[in-house]
Amino acid sequence: MRTNEKLSQEKLAEKLGVSHRHLGDLERGSSNGSVKILIDIAEYFHVSMDHLLLGRDSSRDQFQNELQSAIDHLEKIKGLL
Repeated sequence: MRTNEKLSQEKLAEKLGVSHRHLGDLERGSSNGSVKILIDIAEYFHVSMDHLLLGRDSSRDQFQNELQSAIDHLEKIKGLL
């Protein structure tokens, strides 16, 4: 996300209040981040924690669940006709 925004590690680290070395360690997976820094990163990029940690988009998951529910409902109606 950082590189897609054309944002350097130094600039993002400054905005998050951490060292660029720590941010680099987080990006490489050689260091675990605190819950606070993960929340700060998610908020900065306006993404969910699911998206940040797992690569999932919770709004997409919710849409798929709602769509499946609608399909199930239509199939029940079709069975009544």
